[in-house]
Amino acid sequence: MTGALLRLEAVSRCYGARRAVDEVSVELRPGARHAIIGPNGAGKSTLLHLVAGTLHPTSGRILYAGRDIGRWPAHRRARAGIARTWQHPALARPLTAMQNVLVAVPGQRLSALRPQRHAVTAAHTVLAQVGLTAHAAWPAGQLAYGDQRLLEIAVALAAGPRLLLLDEPSAGLATGEVTGLAELIRALPDDITVLLVDHNLDFVAAVADTVTVLHHGQHITTGTPAQVREHPDVRRVYLGTDTPINPAPDSVATTAAVAGTPVLRVRNLSAAYSGAPVLTDVTLDVRAGRVTAVVGRNGAGKTTLINTIAGLHPSQPGTEIVLNGHLVTEIPARRRARAGISLVPQGRRLFAGLTVDEHLALPRPHPARSRAVDARQVLDLFPALVQRRHHRPHQLSGGEQQMLALARALVAAPDVLLLDEPSEGLAPAIVGQLATIITGLAADGTAVVLAEQNLALACQVAHDIAVLDRARIIRHVATADIRAYPTDLHDLLTVPTTTPTSS
Repeated sequence: MTGALLRLEAVSRCYGARRAVDEVSVELRPGARHAIIGPNGAGKSTLLHLVAGTLHPTSGRILYAGRDIGRWPAHRRARAGIARTWQHPALARPLTAMQNVLVAVPGQRLSALRPQRHAVTAAHTVLAQVGLTAHAAWPAGQLAYGDQRLLEIAVALAAGPRLLLLDEPSAGLATGEVTGLAELIRALPDDITVLLVDHNLDFVAAVADTVTVLHHGQHITTGTPAQVREHPDVRRVYLGTDTPINPAPDSVATTAAVAGTPVLRVRNLSAAYSGAPVLTDVTLDVRAGRVTAVVGRNGAGKTTLINTIAGLHPSQPGTEIVLNGHLVTEIPARRRARAGISLVPQGRRLFAGLTVDEHLALPRPHPARSRAVDARQVLDLFPALVQRRHHRPHQLSGGEQQMLALARALVAAPDVLLLDEPSEGLAPAIVGQLATIITGLAADGTAVVLAEQNLALACQVAHDIAVLDRARIIRHVATADIRAYPTDLHDLLTVPTTTPTSS
């Protein structure tokens, strides 16, 4: 018997004939910082589910502290010291940050009228550890996305884990936030072993001692971050070096602006949470065949803007949202959807119990609208989904889930497509495919509003870029100007100006 804290021996997980994880063996010694990387569909998140107990292996053994835990339920593993975060933050959004953490502290009863003193002390300690002391009394749902990520890590740490599982912890974070997260993970005590999944190779190199690469559920290689980055198979399957990720600037969509009234016209849009202003006097025009990207730091209000346009968040008096010449500010989200606004939300928001086919049967445009598409036409854009038509979301990779969320929106034949952080959690090669799809939709006449943390993707697909800062759009420029002077926005936004590379 070795001194491994976690040992996977030829572990497999099958969905019918499909092997999501195919005889993978991994070993983590106490205190290790180990990363799992690979393209979307490689089986990374499935592997974390198998370790956490939310899935059970079809074959193979999972040994934790010398015990076979392959059939243990998730709650028993949690009590034994295995804590996890999720690909998208899983928090009790109405509860405060402090209350979310208190729930995880061992010995704190949910039914207690007052939290125990030791639990409060422990909660304050982990909130300070992740830098959220000032936000302890904030409802989790009102925190910026990056802070929600940190809060979820605080919840996991509050449980006092021996093994910490992190699923895409850097996804959707700005460069400064990723740097802070790396420092947080490096500073964890040696008695906490970390197993993480992430697409950001720079982040992985900053925190991981060893890296395992998966592809189609199979083990490709394990080594140091430097060894893995130079491995030819890793460069091919993960970074997609067989095909270019970034088109040359001249090949970016160049559809001319359609003269006349914009398809979507936003005037004086203001929105708030609990009375605190989040957006103030936002003005935006989007024309058919054009992609407008909205960029900004986490917490700048990008998601709020998208949700307010879609009707999921209330606007303040004075706001005007006009679709095809008709005022839609006061009508509910479902009527805006039928009138021609489709949303691909951050986090995908898929229905766990529905198959791919059933998701695509849900949207229906208004009968009076001339545009119409069917599921077969949409699936032509997403060949990977054709073989998954009878699968449910948990059986899909992260990239396939994102494609399903986009396909569902397109079935409604929208005049305006709202995309909220569509590249989050996607491998570089899949981001390249996404860029091709977005530019193709614009070329076919769809007006696209893209809220995106990844400035490289925004510059790749957008005709113009609006910068959100301090509740307002402070700059609205043509993308060509940003390509000429990329450091100007980089300094303002602190977001990546290039896609991940292998060097």
